[in-house]
Amino acid sequence: MLFLQMDWSNISPIEKKSQEPTYKTTNETLIFGPDRICNYFGTVIGSFSGGGVPETDVYSWQITSPSGEVEFDRTGGFQTISFTFSDVGIYQVQLEILRGGISIGSELKEVELVPSPDILLEENNFLCAGESLDLVALDPESPDFEDYQFEWLDEDNNVIGDQNTISVSTPGFFSVRFFLLDSEGNLECETTISTEILDTGAFSILSDKSEICPTELISFSSDPPISGDWFFEKIGDPGKVFFTSGEEITINPNSALDGEGDYLVYFELTDPNNPNCKIETSRPFTFNPEPQIEFVSAESADGCSGTDGKLFIRALTPIDLLTVEGLGFSEMSIPAGKTIEIPNLKSGAYSIFGQLGNCFNTLTAIVPLNNPPDQLEFEIIDEIGETCTDEGKLEGSFTVKLENTGTNGGYRLFNERGAIIIESSLPGTDEFTLTVPGGNYFFELFDESLCNLPQSEKIEIESLNLVSYTSPTFLSICDEFELTPQTSQNLEFALTYPDGSEEIQQSGESFTILDEGTYTLVGRIPGQSVICPVTREIQVEKVEPVTFEPVLISEDCFGNRTFEANIFGRDPATVDFFWFDENEDLVGTGQFLNPVSTGTYRLDVQPSNSTACSNDPIPFEVREPVLSVDISLTTTKLCEFGPEAIVNLETTFPDEVTNIRWRRFNEAGEIVELPQFNDLNEIQTRVGGTYEVAVFRFIPGISVEECELGRATVQLDLTPDKVAFDIPSELTICERFELTPDTNQELDFFITSPSGSISEISTGESIVLDQTGVYTFLAFDQNSPTPFCPEQKEILVSRVQPVVYEPVLVEEFCDGSSLYSAELQNYSSEDVVFFWRDNTGNLLGQAQTLTITNPGSYSLEVQPAGSTPCEISPIAFEVAEPVLSVDVSLTSEPFCPDASSALVTVQSDFEQITTIEWWFTDPDGNQRQLNDLTNEREISASLEGSYEARVFNDIPCLLGREEILILRSQDEVRPDVDSVYQICPRLEIAPEINPGNFASYEWYFEDQLVSTSPTFKPLQIGNFDLIVTSLEGCTYSASFETEEECELRVQFPTAITPQDNQKPFLIYTNYLVDELELWIFNQWGELIFHCKNDQLITEESTCLWDGTYRGEKIPNGAYSIRINLVNYEKNINKTQLGSLMVID
Repeated sequence: MLFLQMDWSNISPIEKKSQEPTYKTTNETLIFGPDRICNYFGTVIGSFSGGGVPETDVYSWQITSPSGEVEFDRTGGFQTISFTFSDVGIYQVQLEILRGGISIGSELKEVELVPSPDILLEENNFLCAGESLDLVALDPESPDFEDYQFEWLDEDNNVIGDQNTISVSTPGFFSVRFFLLDSEGNLECETTISTEILDTGAFSILSDKSEICPTELISFSSDPPISGDWFFEKIGDPGKVFFTSGEEITINPNSALDGEGDYLVYFELTDPNNPNCKIETSRPFTFNPEPQIEFVSAESADGCSGTDGKLFIRALTPIDLLTVEGLGFSEMSIPAGKTIEIPNLKSGAYSIFGQLGNCFNTLTAIVPLNNPPDQLEFEIIDEIGETCTDEGKLEGSFTVKLENTGTNGGYRLFNERGAIIIESSLPGTDEFTLTVPGGNYFFELFDESLCNLPQSEKIEIESLNLVSYTSPTFLSICDEFELTPQTSQNLEFALTYPDGSEEIQQSGESFTILDEGTYTLVGRIPGQSVICPVTREIQVEKVEPVTFEPVLISEDCFGNRTFEANIFGRDPATVDFFWFDENEDLVGTGQFLNPVSTGTYRLDVQPSNSTACSNDPIPFEVREPVLSVDISLTTTKLCEFGPEAIVNLETTFPDEVTNIRWRRFNEAGEIVELPQFNDLNEIQTRVGGTYEVAVFRFIPGISVEECELGRATVQLDLTPDKVAFDIPSELTICERFELTPDTNQELDFFITSPSGSISEISTGESIVLDQTGVYTFLAFDQNSPTPFCPEQKEILVSRVQPVVYEPVLVEEFCDGSSLYSAELQNYSSEDVVFFWRDNTGNLLGQAQTLTITNPGSYSLEVQPAGSTPCEISPIAFEVAEPVLSVDVSLTSEPFCPDASSALVTVQSDFEQITTIEWWFTDPDGNQRQLNDLTNEREISASLEGSYEARVFNDIPCLLGREEILILRSQDEVRPDVDSVYQICPRLEIAPEINPGNFASYEWYFEDQLVSTSPTFKPLQIGNFDLIVTSLEGCTYSASFETEEECELRVQFPTAITPQDNQKPFLIYTNYLVDELELWIFNQWGELIFHCKNDQLITEESTCLWDGTYRGEKIPNGAYSIRINLVNYEKNINKTQLGSLMVID
């Protein structure tokens, strides 16, 4: 519940205060603004201010149109408002001022929106010489014309008139101010308009030239600049021809004029207010033709140095000046049809220049050479015209063939218009070829002495036409581009891609461009060689699509918003912006947009100077601006003991509200700002008064200013009715006490303990009181809504400590009874009450001590005297069955022959035993107590005789006794082992050692236990120890060592005396030999003795031989011996050879 989060311990009663307002309604003017507004431009903004105190007051504005429709309805802290008026008629502006939610005054003001008068004054007027001009400001038929007042000013700001019409006779700038006066004489609808009076005689036409050629343009403009009508007239033709209107014009003579000749251009302008005064001015210009001349004939020059050559040139048009390049010849004013002789010429090619006005033309003419020197003789051969290739055309060519080789000099090639195309030294060969485009040329050869030999005839190189098409030379694309070459011919196009692949399309078909790089496009007409292909390179650059998003960056309080196309750092100059409104109309092409309608807009941003990327425009919503919201304030009760009253704010369009501010009006009308409640939709308060809330919208980085969306107030008063319940005012408890408040209402209680902790119970439930101090009970009605406020009461609790006690066994008796006492720690026996009970709860006694004769479960409870019982559990204790006797047994170790003593151990229930006494009786019957062994559970018996153990409890009572006879052992059996054993660890060959019959065995190698078997096979080299335990329990030990022997060995004598018992033939083997076989041979290989034994004993002799053969001594000499040795375990066979000397 909400209340569990409150700190109720500090709640104090609220004083009841009167909430009657002290405001008074004023009769002063509350609305300040115009009575009349003039609508000159379709709409007009009017501003109005209210009275009152803006720091404390709330203004409720309402504006009703002439049709009765409420067009403006706002309530808030804005003292001044602006409203756009559009309909002519009477508007009603109504204001109510509230302070602390109470109206302190209201006013209704009528405002007339009057239409604009009809303005007659033109921006420009014309004044003819010797005339005057009437200037009229307004149409007299305009609404309320008779109420307007006027003030005319000249360009020096001198007042020159106060009527609607004035007369002027001088040019210049004039202005008129007209206005209305309200009832108090204040100016309304003040407007100023101006005009310029122009002198018609001061107009002229400006031009950049007076003559033009066919290849030039000519421009004209009015001075001063003013828009009018333009005409031109060819002198000699009847009538003017209209050209266009404007301040200036530009004429292309080839398209606009009717051939060469003299022309007049006219500028005309008529003032509708002064139709008799007309502006008309003109300016002449000449359209000159291009001068035309032709070659008539030539006379040859005699010899290289001869100057008797001549040229004859005819003028086809008038010629102002005729000149020859490089010569001083010139002739002026040549009429059309005249032939001009140019004498005194050396042989060679000449450029003839003709000039007509500022137009020029040129011509090449040849003066032949008679009797040319042999070294300059040449012939023009192999004139080849242009030829088509797969990708274009090759230039034509001709070959110059020199009649004589070794000529030093040079050559020149002229075109028809006299321009030198090629000039170079001779290559040193008798033939050389020149490559030139199609056309007519003149060739000239000259030597080192500048003797010129021209080719009299023109060199005609046939020219071929090219196919015609257009295509871009550079493309900037985004994703892809459909390239369609434009042509009016039926062409085939071949496009080579940057990777070298080729694609062919026909006219009107497209190529898809995807990658950047250099593309080659060839346009051709297949199957013919008259019209040549054209090859063009297209450079393709690929640009990245623009990453963008529409972002709202600005919004004011009147719904005006600015969106920005965020392009994430990209240069705006490199992209194009396209904003579309909800009707898909393009409404903006800049980076920013101020929308004038609502709905789903779309933004598209594309790279500039590139094809469009395929990304879709991004839609975004332009919502209807929320300029105000409806506010609802609800409250809970304000009660003396809480909970705090909750004032809840709800608004329409809650997402639009970003800031909330609260304030309170007290009974004196003073305002208390409540910044601690800023931006809270719900506040809690314990103070009554008039609460006002204002809501605003402010989005950082977007909002131009904080915009108030609405304001509302609510009255909060103290509620007197409370819930009813009873609790004692004081209470003494022991350790804790469960208290149930007395009430007949359904209540929830919040109890604050002296420590400050809060507990919650409901009607009929109890609260545990376990602290000393004041408990505060705050009760709330469970029903909601309820007419009752919470009630608060207190209890002073005194607390005593519970008794700290323990039942203690004081004394036990040998008959089985025991005495218990209650041992106290924090009370004396006079201040407490004792309760001894058996396991059924029967009270056995109330004294401090109790004698118990029967075993069982008992309990003791001790409470403080004169106090409510402490909530403690009685201490339970058990009286066990008394132990009057226990079993006692004695065990002993054997008293071994070589031991100094034997260990005797007593076994019994030692938990019941406190004391152990030992008694000894010798073989003679003498008994004595062994006092130094008292309470020992094990003793050492060093003497033969009878030992007795007696056990007692702590009373002390004798619980049991037992005795045992101790005699020394007579056993003489010991372990039987050799001191040394031969073994072979690598072959795992060793003897099996059997020490005899004992109860247990422990074999140790180098102090490590290696076996507990009765027998043992050692496989390690070193020292061994054996510990055995006899059947009586006595231990005995023996030691031995092992030596390594891994060879099968045999020993025998090297000499014997036959039948000598002191020197017989004996043979010995080691432990590895399991079988031995012996052969003895004489000198002739005859076997004289053989022996085989598989029951060998280590280091014992075998195969005894006395040195006889068939009962006779064998002769002296050397005899051969062969011995075979076998080990069964490892399957080892060994043969050993030797010799034996027989000496007798």
